[in-house]
Amino acid sequence: MILSVEKYLELTSCLAAKILNNTYLDEILTEDENGDIRYTEEAQEQFNEHLDMVCAHLTAHGIHKENDQ
Repeated sequence: MILSVEKYLELTSCLAAKILNNTYLDEILTEDENGDIRYTEEAQEQFNEHLDMVCAHLTAHGIHKENDQ
C-alpha cells in the first residue's frame, strides 16, 4: 500500500505520539522562552525512537509513502 507523503507523516506521527503518551511517565511537554510548546528533550528522543519503530513496522507490512519504496 502506498500512502501520500502527507498521510504517511500524519499516520506515523500520530501513532508515535500515542505510544509516547501511553508509555512515557515523566513530563512530556515544556514551554520555550518564546512561548512555544514542545516535547522535552527526553520525550523528543523517545518520540523519535517510537517513530522509527512505527515506520519499520509499516514497511514490514508493505505500507510505504510515495516515492519511498
